[in-house]
Amino acid sequence: MASELRHTLQRLNAHPRGRDAVAAALYLLLGIALLQFGGFRLSGVAVFAPSAGIWTSETIFLLLLFAMAALATMRSTHPLAVLAAGIPLVAVDVLLGTSLGVVILFSDFVYCAFRYGSDRGVRVVLAVILVTFVAVGITLVVWHGAGVRYAPLALQWALFVLLSALWGWNVRSERERTRAAMAQTHARSMQQLRQRVAHDLHDLVANQIAVAGLNIEAARLRASTAAETGEIDQILARAKSGTDDAHRELRRLIALLTTVDDVEEAREPSVSARRLDDLVPSDRRLVRTGEPLEAALAGMPPRAAGIVVRAVQELVMNAVRHGTGDVALAVTGDEHIDAAITVQVSNRVAETAAAVHGSGIGIAGATMLLSDVDGAVVSAATDDGRWHAVVTVGEARDV
Repeated sequence: MASELRHTLQRLNAHPRGRDAVAAALYLLLGIALLQFGGFRLSGVAVFAPSAGIWTSETIFLLLLFAMAALATMRSTHPLAVLAAGIPLVAVDVLLGTSLGVVILFSDFVYCAFRYGSDRGVRVVLAVILVTFVAVGITLVVWHGAGVRYAPLALQWALFVLLSALWGWNVRSERERTRAAMAQTHARSMQQLRQRVAHDLHDLVANQIAVAGLNIEAARLRASTAAETGEIDQILARAKSGTDDAHRELRRLIALLTTVDDVEEAREPSVSARRLDDLVPSDRRLVRTGEPLEAALAGMPPRAAGIVVRAVQELVMNAVRHGTGDVALAVTGDEHIDAAITVQVSNRVAETAAAVHGSGIGIAGATMLLSDVDGAVVSAATDDGRWHAVVTVGEARDV
């Protein structure tokens, strides 16, 4: 029952005409009930009270109520036109002594004009209200004897209009603030998506292409000094594997960009700690110390483990591109805290002018990814000519 009611309300919100029709019907029923219980001639000031035949005051009050309810069927789609059309009907109602049903409907018209009207229309309505208040005030002061007789009626209507206008203005302002906040949230989400895709392209595509280039260069150097082709074939096969990985990840990212609505449900790219060795050219080694990275990550959720592996891959790739010699990988876990892990990547800094200078995109991306799993990365060169990068997840450890 609750789900059906919620579904009905959602459909009404999606179709303003249907929502207005329902509201008009409810207002009409309420007005008829108020007429039955004597909810008319409230002001006590009636200019005329017809009673000839069927054209009595009660009949005219009922007809005015039907006319106002008919206008209410367009209360949110044409709010300013409805308010303008309702003013003559309200004037006739006031001349007859004022009925509660018409007052309620007119208050709703004022509310809808401020809530749904255009900015220019709202300014016009506000100006008309202010001019009317001033004119009525001057009339009550200048017209001798009118102040005592009509001042209570004028104050009542001023209260009705002001409350309805303030209510509609408050809802309108809240809607604008909500819309602005949603726009900012959407802009931030899109910015984060662009940054995430950019870092994915860097980590998963550019690095693989760089690895392929390093292996091809190593094969070229070996071909000029070695007669056997087995090792060269192995190096070229590794380069081919890197380009295949880059192609696969690029296709995945293209698929992600074509289904932006499902980005929150997009899975983490498949990464494996065992493939770290493939990032190092055949003429250099990845020297591992401490416990295996796979074992240290075993207690982590798959998404967090994948993020750590991506960060470590970026650090290993930086060590290969910007350094020389073997790359050292030291992994330390905490036996008391399953989520605490420290990974250190280090190598000797290249001293030749041919050393490639990085842009910092990879470290920035690793920092962004690790922040999602309570992790951090720190990298710096030391006085002994080595470069060290440390990834910590959970509680940091001294290494």
